[in-house]
Amino acid sequence: MPHPRILIVDDETVLARSLTIDLEDDGFSVDTAASGEAALELIQVSRPDLILLDLRLPGMSGIDVLEKIRTFDDHPAVIIMTAYGDTQTTVEAVKRGADNFINKPFELHELKQLIQKALNAQKEKREFEYLKYQQRRSRRFANLVGESESMQSVFEKIELLAGTDDCNVLILGESGTGKDLVASAIHYKSRRSKYPFVEINCTAFPESLLESELFGYEKGAFTDAKARKVGLLELGEGGTIFLDEIGEMAMPSQAKLLMFLEKKKFKRLGSGKDLEVDARIIAATNRDLEKAMRDHRFRQDLYYRLNVASLHLPPLRQRKSDIPLLVDYFLGSFCEEMGKEIIVPSKAVMDLFLSHPWYGNVRELRNVIERAVIFARGNVIEIEHLPQEMRGSQVTGIRDFFKATETVDNLPIDQILGAVEKELLENALKESGGNKTLAAERLGISRFAFKRRLDRLKLDY
Repeated sequence: MPHPRILIVDDETVLARSLTIDLEDDGFSVDTAASGEAALELIQVSRPDLILLDLRLPGMSGIDVLEKIRTFDDHPAVIIMTAYGDTQTTVEAVKRGADNFINKPFELHELKQLIQKALNAQKEKREFEYLKYQQRRSRRFANLVGESESMQSVFEKIELLAGTDDCNVLILGESGTGKDLVASAIHYKSRRSKYPFVEINCTAFPESLLESELFGYEKGAFTDAKARKVGLLELGEGGTIFLDEIGEMAMPSQAKLLMFLEKKKFKRLGSGKDLEVDARIIAATNRDLEKAMRDHRFRQDLYYRLNVASLHLPPLRQRKSDIPLLVDYFLGSFCEEMGKEIIVPSKAVMDLFLSHPWYGNVRELRNVIERAVIFARGNVIEIEHLPQEMRGSQVTGIRDFFKATETVDNLPIDQILGAVEKELLENALKESGGNKTLAAERLGISRFAFKRRLDRLKLDY
């Protein structure tokens, strides 16, 4: 699976170079640093699995470097390289967390045995940490609650896809349906669960930065490249890379991603060396990619590379039988989290939950319930504990919307539909804080179509 990374910290250039050649021949990825200061800077970007650390260094001592290393999250294993006369210092290093030590001069095969022992111990430690991490995330998987036929189908596909842990997966569905939860469930049920699950939101980075974030770069690749940076794809070695909002990726980045998918190899910016990464790719989008391909905004060849297997998440309004289960789950979770006794919804609130369109899907329901638990003073959630915009949209049909049957009967159909459309647009904008893109997503239409409807109804937002 992953190729371990080793950092040699030693100011003896000949020794460092000799070790580098031997270790690279054994399949390791090796970096070197001639001082403690340089080593600490390099650790931040290269994230080695193991460090061969000389005790006698210019500037910072090996002991000082070791102390700094031990403050890092998920710190690497450290083997001390020491001269025979440094016995007391070596004992001190072991007390401060060094995994092992070897006296100079040493036999290469002895060093390699220590390296393998330390890496095996590091691997077992990380497997244990990932197991604990999975347990902590188990509550999050429970967000995928549902007894409806559509959700049972989703659960079955998750199990099947977890068993075939090399094929790419494309998850489709509206915003808030839980695409990220499905991706993480597939990963943590697969044999890759002991390795990283790297989440990359394609909208989180400007287009100018996305390539360097994905693929990394070498020192000096561009003006601000002060040191080597390991890309997010490389950090996913052995595990799963989740590309959320893939439909928003610009065409130049799509082309480079396609090359990686075809060969599982890439080059850091500023480097001519191919890096190979063994990782599963799961992508997700709320966009219509087939339409995006017709509009020349998404590459057809990339689509077929990603869509080896697809999974569609239904919107909440199409599985309303799951709403009571979700309400119970979220209420239980938030009450426990906030130290409150169990709270239940009133019949009026549950009726409203069942009739509400939930354009924000499960995410919107979760947020509404969290807010209600915060503001509830007794053990029952009432209508007044819900957001104002939700109380204002308590409409079960056109007749309720107009408050009187005879009013509807006396109006032209175009006027009735226009009034309902206006109400939907205004509610979507309120729920989205005035953001037209989010409001359009809530209604399941494009931003352009949303803007056109606002203009037609002469709504000034």
